[in-house]
Amino acid sequence: MLGGMQIQTVDPVYRRRVLAILAVAAIAMLALLFGFTHWLQQAAQDMDTARLQASVKRLDAGCVILMTLCLLLLGRHLLLRGRRVVRDRRYPANDARPLRDTPVREGDAAVRIGNASRIAGLIACLLGIAVAIAGWFWIAGLA
Repeated sequence: MLGGMQIQTVDPVYRRRVLAILAVAAIAMLALLFGFTHWLQQAAQDMDTARLQASVKRLDAGCVILMTLCLLLLGRHLLLRGRRVVRDRRYPANDARPLRDTPVREGDAAVRIGNASRIAGLIACLLGIAVAIAGWFWIAGLA
């Protein structure tokens, strides 16, 4: 408790794990970017135009699917977290493992945060659906 306000303290092991996962993901994305650039240069030289277009179209479809999946998973997480915060009337939840020291909000303040999380989750889910639909038409238009 700091100055009358309760603080939910950071979990240092969880913070290190998250930072390590983010670092590995960033390195993997850079490797994929360089690998794709190399593949595209080789494919442009080795493949005829129709095969190259078909390959790039499959890659585009995969990217659209991954973007949709990420938005839907983020939306689901925000919806569930928001519902839990509203139900418990406490933010962050007692068993949450924050990445930084977080002041605890209770009552109406927590409900406002929970409702904002649920709205953000709904928006993320709707954006995921919009990306899937737009991607469908965009990929179909590449044929």
